[in-house]
Amino acid sequence: MTSVVRSRRSFLKNSFIAAGVSLSGLTFSSAFGLKPARAAEDDIQTILDVAATAEAFACTHYARAISSALFNDVQTSYLKAGLDSEFQHLAFLQANGAKLLAEKFYFPVDTFASTTNFSQVTAIAETVFVAAYLAATNRFAELGQASLATTAAQIAVVEGQHLAVVRIIGGELANNIAYGKTLFGQVSEAVSVVAPLLDGQEGVLGPMEKSSVSFPGSASIRNIIGDSQLDAVEPFVNQNKNT
Repeated sequence: MTSVVRSRRSFLKNSFIAAGVSLSGLTFSSAFGLKPARAAEDDIQTILDVAATAEAFACTHYARAISSALFNDVQTSYLKAGLDSEFQHLAFLQANGAKLLAEKFYFPVDTFASTTNFSQVTAIAETVFVAAYLAATNRFAELGQASLATTAAQIAVVEGQHLAVVRIIGGELANNIAYGKTLFGQVSEAVSVVAPLLDGQEGVLGPMEKSSVSFPGSASIRNIIGDSQLDAVEPFVNQNKNT
């Protein structure tokens, strides 16, 4: 097992926050030129913007994976469904005022060289996404935004599905936890953990590719997805508007 693989395995088992802080000096403000509404409390716009940027990365990631020809037909169908849901999340967030804070992303070297590498990198990302949406659920509840809190919980559930799928692809037990990991008090805290994906600097994910990859755009994503395999489920906040 290479040192990079060992590092990624350790990253999944240990504290994301500790790893993120010790291995990266990137803060919310230095990453995006912004800062949270208060020292430790995100406002709604901050949550929407960070979430949308994470979804844009996820779309870029899954689109690239599907195009890599690394996966069999069944795995590819799983990844297309994952891309579809991430794209729907992004569309929902943008429809509610979210702004992308980055449209170019970096990937660890050899992410798409094997299913093991892909699984480990993606499991890290999806674990962060689950935790960030759980933090969003809590923060929306604190702000008295019950419908947004429920919608964030809906998305966290689906990110957990993606985590299970990529663990299966990597030969790992899919249902290895009884509760989603709550790693962040605020959504913006996740930025320091995924810093290498934003700045291309080497960290716990190992060496990063030198060139960034741009968000592929809506038309390209729709073309990759093809016919949607997803059941139609409305975000709770939209259901609430329609009642």
